[in-house]
Amino acid sequence: MSQRIANVGLLNLVNATEESIKGVERIENVGLVLYGKENAHLLTKLNIGNIGSSLEIPAGYRLFNGVFHLDQNYLSSIVEPVFLLVNGIVIIDKNIQEDQVQAGKLNVVVNGKVYSPSHLSGIAGKILSKGSGEVETYHGAPPRFENGKFTLTNSFLQSIEESLYLVVNGLLAFAEDLDLDQLNQKISKLEVNGKISLYENQESYLYKKAASLTTCKVEVIPTGFEVLGKPLRLNARSVRRFQQKKWYTNKPVIIESDVSREMLTKAIEKIHSTSVIICHEEVEDLVYERLSLIETEVLSYENNFILIEGEEVWSNDQFQALDQPANFIVNGQLVLDRDVSEEVLRSKVSTLDILGEVVVCEAKLKGVLQNIIRLNTGTIEVEKGKEKTGATLQNIGELSL
Repeated sequence: MSQRIANVGLLNLVNATEESIKGVERIENVGLVLYGKENAHLLTKLNIGNIGSSLEIPAGYRLFNGVFHLDQNYLSSIVEPVFLLVNGIVIIDKNIQEDQVQAGKLNVVVNGKVYSPSHLSGIAGKILSKGSGEVETYHGAPPRFENGKFTLTNSFLQSIEESLYLVVNGLLAFAEDLDLDQLNQKISKLEVNGKISLYENQESYLYKKAASLTTCKVEVIPTGFEVLGKPLRLNARSVRRFQQKKWYTNKPVIIESDVSREMLTKAIEKIHSTSVIICHEEVEDLVYERLSLIETEVLSYENNFILIEGEEVWSNDQFQALDQPANFIVNGQLVLDRDVSEEVLRSKVSTLDILGEVVVCEAKLKGVLQNIIRLNTGTIEVEKGKEKTGATLQNIGELSL
């Protein structure tokens, strides 16, 4: 049986043979492919799409995934020459003596980064093979690594005893009240692979500390704005608790029809949104006046709206049950059942905004939807019958064939 595989972090073909790859129909989205010189031809035989990078492992090398700490104990344990390919990070300990590193004893190829104390940068040249990863130097303690979402707070800065090289893989957020003088003293260098979220007054300090910003996206929050971490839905009751608020958000803001012009004026001063704002047409002009970004989409409705988030399947009966036509806003996936007719779409859907995906069973329904689309930053797909040609594997960290 043929097999389809998708989303593989590391595809190891070092020991692959013609026989071991025979059952694979296609591999989609591979971060890194490792192969040997003797089986490099298998790359052309495998149907692989979207490869991040590929690397040939020299004969005799063994693979190490993750963070490899090169310290005195490891060096003293080497008897015979070691050939190592590190897929990840190498940290050279600051206590290593240069005379401990004998040429030819340790040979390392790195797909990633090497962190070395500044006074030992010459060691990297002795052990790293040609074409290895980038070398970064550090002073004092070795880099500290944080994965996922990490917030830089005053408490964290106070816990640091000596100047720190901080590496974040994921999202780094600066606390709004962060002591910038402490940041300047306690963080020697900052490296982020992912995204940085910080406030406008903190931006200059970031550029002083960042080793590079080529591997991350920087989100700058204007001074005085409150960050909304989740979608906000305002009605006549909930809106009363806000007074001249300035909001920064990348989530939808929904304003119900019972929120009057006076209520909105009192509650909101500014909205900085990279998402959408849904409101009744009676307050649409007020919403536009409060936007700080021209590109923010404002989706107004006349009678009522239906917001689709996640996955929903709608049948003909569900559309017919609506008392009046509605504005449909698809922020997830909307699947139209096979019994949905052209007539019901024309009579029950006043406008259609597609931010996600709409799936229809017939091409003619796609044509009907085109006539009522107001905004389309997503897709409309015609559902096709899917043949089951084999098993499917997805989201694999490491796969060896």
